[in-house]
Amino acid sequence: TRFTRREHTKDQKTRLNCKIYNMSSNPRSDESEKGAYANLEQSLVAPDEQLQATTATPMIEVVAPATLSEGYKFDAKLGDNNFQVTVPPGGVEAGQKFMVPMPSSSLTETMMIPKVKVPVGQWRDGIFSCFNYGPFHNHCLMSAFFPMIAVGQVIHRLKLNVWGKPGGAAESAGVIHRIVAATLAYTAFIIMITLVCAPFESVEGYNIQIPPFIIGLQIIRSICHWIYLGFLIYITWNVRHHIRSTYAIPEEVKTGFEDLLCAIFCVHCTAAQMLRHTTDYDTYNATCCTEKGVPDEVPDIV
Repeated sequence: TRFTRREHTKDQKTRLNCKIYNMSSNPRSDESEKGAYANLEQSLVAPDEQLQATTATPMIEVVAPATLSEGYKFDAKLGDNNFQVTVPPGGVEAGQKFMVPMPSSSLTETMMIPKVKVPVGQWRDGIFSCFNYGPFHNHCLMSAFFPMIAVGQVIHRLKLNVWGKPGGAAESAGVIHRIVAATLAYTAFIIMITLVCAPFESVEGYNIQIPPFIIGLQIIRSICHWIYLGFLIYITWNVRHHIRSTYAIPEEVKTGFEDLLCAIFCVHCTAAQMLRHTTDYDTYNATCCTEKGVPDEVPDIV
């Protein structure tokens, strides 16, 4: 017995024809065998009307912002777009991940944009882990010498307004540039006043009368310093609270004032912790002179 195999492509379907030729001298048997295999061939190919495309509902993972009961509806954010999520049967707990159907197709392209994953339910590391990447890491140096700009970079990553609170696109646009300009202006002003006052301050205690304008400059310097420090503490407090609320991070010491206390007593370490939490320095390099504190091509966070 001899087998021959031929393949034909039609309407993206591959059909396999198998024919058996009997080498015996009985033509009737040969024809009957051909007919049987022809019927078998037809049975292997489904009619066009029976070929139906199968579809599956795409799903998206959502993190519960709080402990919510079954059927509760809340707004979730996907990129720059908001969509409504319904809590599944049984309810969810704060920080719990659950799957929901993907929103309308208009948001599908946003889903395809790569994102930097941010830990949920806990900080990426501790508040005093500033030297995890070495004392000369850019994020560490920025937090130590320019904490206001460091917090501004976090604000830019989270798309917050100048007060460190959620706002629209118009409010968040250009915030980092205003913070940098204010920081540089403050630094230059303080240095200038300090240089003018330095000769007179060095002779204090020697019964030498200090000119009134020097005293006035010293008062202005103190006022500017406390305004700058107060603004830094305020936005650090707001940004840290926003991060904890967004990523369901509980207070380590349940006082209700943890964010404020960290902003007052550990503002440099707090700024560094927020920088580390909102990006992945194991994957991406830190930079000082960029809006996000990382190269511009680094994806946004999610």
